Amino acid sequence: MYSGSEPHVRKDLENLPDGEMLPRLLARVIGEVSRAWRHEMNRALRPLGLNLSMRLVLVQLQRNPGGLMQADLARMLGIEGPTLVRLLDKLEQKGWIARIAAEDDRRRKYTVLTPEAAGQVRIIEELSQALREKMMAGLSIEQLDQCAQVMTRIRNNLQGERDGKARQKEKRTSGKLSR
Repeated sequence: MYSGSEPHVRKDLENLPDGEMLPRLLARVIGEVSRAWRHEMNRALRPLGLNLSMRLVLVQLQRNPGGLMQADLARMLGIEGPTLVRLLDKLEQKGWIARIAAEDDRRRKYTVLTPEAAGQVRIIEELSQALREKMMAGLSIEQLDQCAQVMTRIRNNLQGERDGKARQKEKRTSGKLSR
């Protein structure tokens, strides 16, 4: 079945049947790829005084030129509000983002990219593209498509579980309130 070229990856899994070994191996490899991407991206961004988390903020803001509310940005990035505030503080110190009060409610703040960030975002995109090319080297379009489909399904499975737990918690909470 699995014929990976790295026998040491399977050493602790080799006595398991494929039905148990392959899901464990895939989960392990997903984690390893994620850590390798983070490590390499952080290494590439370090000379700019950035890290992967800051890159993610800048990319989301670039995709949303009208700006984003901090709560929405935190949700999109899957991080807590205080973590986002620390990232925004650092980016604001660099002059790459600005926090603008909403016209209808001064307590609400939108975060936007500054004109100074445009050149940096282009550099970040170039670094990201180079790393993607390195990561995908030797893979065919068909392999990339199949991998994207599998990873999308895995992500959706995980998000469905998270969303289901949130709905269950919501039901429990609303039941307590109505009593």
